[in-house]
Amino acid sequence: KMLDKQLARKLAPLVKNKAHWEPLEEYLNSLKTLELQVLVAATLEQEMFRSQGKMNLLGRLLELPQVVNEVLERKEDNG
Repeated sequence: KMLDKQLARKLAPLVKNKAHWEPLEEYLNSLKTLELQVLVAATLEQEMFRSQGKMNLLGRLLELPQVVNEVLERKEDNG
């Protein structure tokens, strides 16, 4: 699902403030690094799929500033 404008406005103070976003981004990147190690070591298919899902979610969270900006800049042209 796409982020709606109302929620994007609520998230904007978090993602646009470097003092808030950068520590969170650093934490998400460290989780991604740890999960990559899990993925590399996975021996069961289920472990691999679970780890890939976590990596996907972490990637989406890391893209949040760009997504929020895109939503807020998007025109309300639905017609």
